[in-house]
Amino acid sequence: MHSGLHGRGALFDTDPPGLVARLVGLCPFQHGPTPLEYAKEPPFVVFTGGPGLGKSAVLGELRAAYQGHTPLALIDCEDELFARPPAQRPGEAWSPVSQAVLTIAEQLAEPVAGAGRIAFPRLTAGLLAVAASGWRDRDLPRIRQEAERILLLNDTGSWVAGFTGRWVGRVSTRLVDALSGTGLVVEPIIEATLEVFSEGVTPTHRRLRKAATWYRDCPSAGGNPKLGLILLSGHFRAGGDSRTHAERYLVRALLADLDDAYTGAVQRTHRPGRPVVLVDNVQATAGVGLIGSVLRDRADGIADRVAFFAGLRGDGHPSLHNAARRALPEVARATGWEPGGTVSSHALLVPLPPPTTASPQAVEAGR
Repeated sequence: MHSGLHGRGALFDTDPPGLVARLVGLCPFQHGPTPLEYAKEPPFVVFTGGPGLGKSAVLGELRAAYQGHTPLALIDCEDELFARPPAQRPGEAWSPVSQAVLTIAEQLAEPVAGAGRIAFPRLTAGLLAVAASGWRDRDLPRIRQEAERILLLNDTGSWVAGFTGRWVGRVSTRLVDALSGTGLVVEPIIEATLEVFSEGVTPTHRRLRKAATWYRDCPSAGGNPKLGLILLSGHFRAGGDSRTHAERYLVRALLADLDDAYTGAVQRTHRPGRPVVLVDNVQATAGVGLIGSVLRDRADGIADRVAFFAGLRGDGHPSLHNAARRALPEVARATGWEPGGTVSSHALLVPLPPPTTASPQAVEAGR
């Protein structure tokens, strides 16, 4: 460990591998491959405890251990970024969870050693449909800025110089041109999105077409991707349980896009280990929605490839009532975890004892 955070060997050991290495499939800091403890579904690990027990420090150590070597994202759900919509963004077109999904995707997209950027076309289509609910005031600079930020999730670092910038600018112009009059513009925006996603013959356009058709499987869409996106936008705008349902689809789109980056022999060769998502203060609204979406899909048999680690203030949360609990020393060599028949049983709570700040050598010398 590089931070002077001692007493966490059960997490960060490499020989034999601790919990982190066994769930990610890469040794922390050394980045050599190590066997996965769970080849299919790993537990959603939640570090628990009161203030001062080092939950944020552990997540920071995880980021330092893997950043640049496997796709990684870290968010703090108590950050101001997730507290309220940006200026001029209507509340019906924004939520802490949608902001979290966008922020996580932007970080996961960054290239890592031996592999390029990851694109998120499914998530792009979903986020555009949600954002379009707030495009009613003809504030074109704001609308263009929002659209371009979302569209940049499809940047794969193309070798064709300037391709992404030109494509994003062209598509955002098409979307803005689809606006007319006042009132909701969701349907014309979705139509324009599907049109531009279906054009062209490059690998990028093939990926976009595949992403667009993904929404035909939404409940009540009847195999129609346009209707699927309209329903997604409407559910999000409605709030309450309907919004929770829509947010779950945005999280699922993020993870489905990420799965594509690992599909096929070539991709697996260039992307050893699992992508890592770190969620601090998961008890805040963005975190509750995110973990709820992931756990429910896993309980429904919808797999993902992500190693999730979270920090939770306190000893538990109502949404994690049936999660397994293991003391830190108990996870040093194996977790003994298996999911049960409830949604929250797909999580694993690990209470953190107080950290030691002195190295074992220093402790021995002081005796």
